[in-house]
Amino acid sequence: MKIGVMLRAIDERQGIGIYSQNLMDKLLPLDRRNEYVLFYRNPEFLGKYAHLDNVAERFIFAPGKMFWDQVAIPLAARRENVDLVFHTKFTVPFFTRRKTVMTVHGASWFVHPELYNRLDIAYIRAVMPRYCAKADAILSNSGLTTDDFVRILKVNPSKIHTVHLGTHERFRVIDDKAALAAARAEFKLPERYILSVIKHDPRKNFENLIAAFRLLRKRMPVKLVVTGIGCDKYIREYGLDADGTSADVAFLGWVDQEKLPALYNMADCLFFPSVYEEFGIPTCEAMACGCPVVVSRTGALPELSGDAGIHVDPFNPSEMADALERVVSDSGLRRELAGHALKRAVNFTWARCAERTLEILNSLSG
Repeated sequence: MKIGVMLRAIDERQGIGIYSQNLMDKLLPLDRRNEYVLFYRNPEFLGKYAHLDNVAERFIFAPGKMFWDQVAIPLAARRENVDLVFHTKFTVPFFTRRKTVMTVHGASWFVHPELYNRLDIAYIRAVMPRYCAKADAILSNSGLTTDDFVRILKVNPSKIHTVHLGTHERFRVIDDKAALAAARAEFKLPERYILSVIKHDPRKNFENLIAAFRLLRKRMPVKLVVTGIGCDKYIREYGLDADGTSADVAFLGWVDQEKLPALYNMADCLFFPSVYEEFGIPTCEAMACGCPVVVSRTGALPELSGDAGIHVDPFNPSEMADALERVVSDSGLRRELAGHALKRAVNFTWARCAERTLEILNSLSG
């Protein structure tokens, strides 16, 4: 079978970009039976998989995402004579005779529409049911997402398959004290801190996150380290300078994946109280590093963390502050949660993700 893979999201630095790159890194060497044609919207990725003899790479130009998905890709798929088109991000081409597969990364547009603008909601509600109907198979990043698509969009349960995402092997317990010390110096990290790996986005619930931290800060000396694209905007939005909170909060901006494991290793816990996280890769990254997690009891985070974390109401800052205080002040609890975290982390690997993805793709051959 010849599989065309739509990789317009491969250059995104968070979420779906991390998924797209790690899935391809594991899937392509694993599959020695099928042929692949990788369709890029960013020509910088040409040659990334040139060492694999069953992989061809093509740069496909188009003026916009919709035109790329719905015009350029069907033409390229016909030109390359692929049997199946697989997109790692939410859409499939409507006008193609090839079989199609897409990965869906959540249904929060339908569950929490207040977090999006009206035009986005109107667009998604118009097209997502059609994408689901067109796709021959749908991969879902969590059991929660699968259930939401079956319940809300009435997707046939036989068509949608839960395939958990994973973490890169670099996310592990680091015993090299010199490496940790170097990271602490590079990022000017405090001796102890709570870590949040988020981005500037209302879904990440920074309003209640910082409210919980402000409550905790009144009870005990504590520091918060925040990483992610655009997070420094929160300083002004939530008046962190006005009451002195900014003195205890460090915003690091984007931290490269190669350097992020050290931050998890040195943190007292990951604090990730998203409104409705459909997977939440930082939770799995933290667990793989033996870092306890304090996460929302909403969304898919309990599905991932299980007994490795404390689950909190993301709209209750007092409850969140209490949970953080327990973890920060109790070394025994941190050790217990860290042990559970390492055990759970083995369930979320990119190798497993690739194996399950390949099973589903192969089921559509013939």
